[in-house]
Amino acid sequence: MSQNNIPGNAMLWDEILKAIVDVMPEQVFPLIKEVYGKDYQKGTSIILLATESSTYREDPKAPPRSRLSDIVLLISGTDYYHIECQMHNDQDMVIRMFAYDFHFATQHTISEDREQGGLVMRFPRSTVIYPEMNSGIPDVLRCRIIFQDDSEHIYQIPTVKIQSYSLEEIQEKHLTLFIPYVLLRLRPKLDPKRNFPLEKKELTAFVGKVMMILKDEAERGYLTKLEYLDYVNLFRRAAEKIFEKHADFQVEVDRMTKPLIELPSVVQKRLYSEINSLKASNEALTADNKTLTFDNKALTADNEALTADVEALTAELTRMKKLLERYHIPVTV
Repeated sequence: MSQNNIPGNAMLWDEILKAIVDVMPEQVFPLIKEVYGKDYQKGTSIILLATESSTYREDPKAPPRSRLSDIVLLISGTDYYHIECQMHNDQDMVIRMFAYDFHFATQHTISEDREQGGLVMRFPRSTVIYPEMNSGIPDVLRCRIIFQDDSEHIYQIPTVKIQSYSLEEIQEKHLTLFIPYVLLRLRPKLDPKRNFPLEKKELTAFVGKVMMILKDEAERGYLTKLEYLDYVNLFRRAAEKIFEKHADFQVEVDRMTKPLIELPSVVQKRLYSEINSLKASNEALTADNKTLTFDNKALTADNEALTADVEALTAELTRMKKLLERYHIPVTV
């Protein structure tokens, strides 16, 4: 994470990425497939790993402190991934990534090298995501490392430039992870000095396409209902930041997305209503059951009384028949 990131500014975009991976980690699968060609099936195990490391070695004169790298994952029990979100084209980013990966490898991947002796240390598959448009961002971050024996190794990691993907590509590749960031491509058009500044109708059309993508992903089973709502909510949070000085655009995004969202208080109210309705139905069913039980008991009693009456009548008829036969009186039925 860049040291220039501050709360409410670039850090917002880091936190959006962390929020997505934290609550719906399988959303990184399409990203991993795009970057590394590795395809994981839904349901593959994912473990989020601790990412805290010390910054002392980087600046021994500074007070000792710790730093959190963005996201480190263990997938399928064997594959490690490290994902960072970076807003600016910082030349030192590759050095920080190497420091993160080295620290992580010393914690998690050192093992005995049984073939060549000694130890082996495996770095995670790393990538840096750049949410904002910048033509100077390279396809890979690269650093040439020269060891004490003059042997060399090229440390390089791929970059992902979100704004280079069209909405159609995002939908086709199921890179829904990018959705909260797509409004950033409109930010340069907020400058009133531009020849073609952002117009409301352009924003409306753009947001409409985004909502259709989310709806389609949910309908096709790539998102659950809750994940769909999470994305809409994160998209709105991004819009609040981007359009914080453009109230009319913020109102338009709210208009197009707010009806799709149930706030926690609304959800709570709806759930309480459903619970009360279920309680009422249960009480009515219990009352009906009691009535039915009472009626059943009454019916059983009536049936027993009728049976007794039939038995008594049968006995009386048998007695009368014998009496008539005794006096040789013909019996007709």
